[in-house]
Amino acid sequence: MGLDYIRSQTGKPWRKRWDGGLDRLKSPSLFDLNMSEAARTVTADLNAGCRLKAGDTLIVQSSSDGLTVSDGLRAIGRIANPSPELTAAVHVGGGYAEGQLQRVGLFGDTAEISVK
Repeated sequence: MGLDYIRSQTGKPWRKRWDGGLDRLKSPSLFDLNMSEAARTVTADLNAGCRLKAGDTLIVQSSSDGLTVSDGLRAIGRIANPSPELTAAVHVGGGYAEGQLQRVGLFGDTAEISVK
């Protein structure tokens, strides 16, 4: 009954209304997704006693045992096993990258950092 009602209420047969619909969906439109910049989010282990809040700007730098996270001159944590993509991005930046603190863990021992 539902399909018959739709066909009777519309002026065109059902097939004619959707004719070329898939082709229109595949063509570019106003709302196409364009990725401009890659952001990588990683979890860092924080040192005890760090007072951070979401939105803080941090420095991610390469070290011998992974990546070190610092707030200016003070080292506040580390990323133990970074992905090869993140390591390469930090290396391309001269050993440093800018990170922004997204969230601090419930107990204050971990943090999610978005690295550009």
